[in-house]
Amino acid sequence: MYLFREKIHDLLTWKNKNERKPLLVKGARQTGKSFLIREFGKNYKNFFEFNFQKEPELKEVFKKNLNPQKIINELSIWKAKTINIHTDLVFFDEIQECPDALNSLKYFCEDYPKSHVISAGSLLGVYLSQSAFPVGKVELLQFYPMNFEEFLEAVGEVQLVKILKDFNQTKEIPHLAHEKLIDHVRDYYICGGLPEIVKAYVVNKKLEDVREKQKVLLSNYQSDFSKYADKSTSINILRVYENIPKQLAREFKKFQCSQITKGGRFSHFKDAIDWLLSSQLAWKIPIIKHIEIPLSQYVEENNFKFYFMDVGLLGCLADIPIESFRRGQDLLKTFKGALVENFVQQEMNYHLEKNIYSWVNSQSEIEFILQLEENIYPIEVKAGESGKLKSLNVYFTKYAPLIKTRISSMPYYVREDQAFQNIPLYLAGRFWRKSEYQ
Repeated sequence: MYLFREKIHDLLTWKNKNERKPLLVKGARQTGKSFLIREFGKNYKNFFEFNFQKEPELKEVFKKNLNPQKIINELSIWKAKTINIHTDLVFFDEIQECPDALNSLKYFCEDYPKSHVISAGSLLGVYLSQSAFPVGKVELLQFYPMNFEEFLEAVGEVQLVKILKDFNQTKEIPHLAHEKLIDHVRDYYICGGLPEIVKAYVVNKKLEDVREKQKVLLSNYQSDFSKYADKSTSINILRVYENIPKQLAREFKKFQCSQITKGGRFSHFKDAIDWLLSSQLAWKIPIIKHIEIPLSQYVEENNFKFYFMDVGLLGCLADIPIESFRRGQDLLKTFKGALVENFVQQEMNYHLEKNIYSWVNSQSEIEFILQLEENIYPIEVKAGESGKLKSLNVYFTKYAPLIKTRISSMPYYVREDQAFQNIPLYLAGRFWRKSEYQ
């Protein structure tokens, strides 16, 4: 079953360049990198895949030398078919397992700028955080779980996808479409965007099966902790990982190491936190106390919120009963908005690929802060259709932003006299790509 992914357009753009650097695809395990690259390979006469995890013997090819032509000659022998370095697509998967192959990309870039070489790795970020890498010799492509629109495509809601892509601030989304989109957002909270999980949902629509597959994936991720980290660090990684849902469930969601173990300090868990970030199993949103461009100057390393890379896995690890979704309960009550915030963060991360921040001041909290060009946008997230704007108003009084934004399950509307806009959850990421305010 083919699941459409927007990143195919990035791959085609790379292919059509007159000269191209080797492409390095980063992303967490099970986000669909290898599958999409194989689909992309159908655009070539010949496609050759080499997996350093499944075929560890391949590492010997790169230990002998890093000359691209000699490497291709030996790989041709391995495949019993001649590889044309100028016209065929060569794919190195799980490349973090072979550092020599990773280093060879530098020479493919220098000696064969017209070659088509793609590499990918599930824990590539972990490797790169520990090793030097030839900067400027590869192109990077970031991979994420399926976004909400891709999920809609998968479940056959092509018309709803078109409505979202055609959205602009002068046109209303029909009421029936709005209701259906919110229903699908709730489904996405449960399923998330990992292709294997989405495929299982599309095939049989049994949410119980979805949850069982999520448990297996969580177990696989946790086995990576001990496989790719030393014993002490792996124990801390598991502690941090399991604490993410617990700490997101609190009213103020700053991640506190003292909540993991009594007297726990950031310095003790820093390596574990960095590992999770490098593996891209979690995303870190800095909490800043002062708003002024550039926001990056006010980041404190140990002051942040932690989100899962996939909202479906967050719900699974938190053991939220599927029945609570079916009854349409207010998620703010069942899990204090953690799932909704994680969803919004996931969508903005995918569509924008910009730094996202949070702001806390005394008893007020703005979930997300975006800096787009010279403007800064405070964004409050609400799980339901109601909710006071206390924090937004406190922020507005202090900093007078261009506009206040709430993301909720209500339809899109603007109140110009109050400098306020409400963005529906299903536009959480896309809106900022089209916004007239940018």
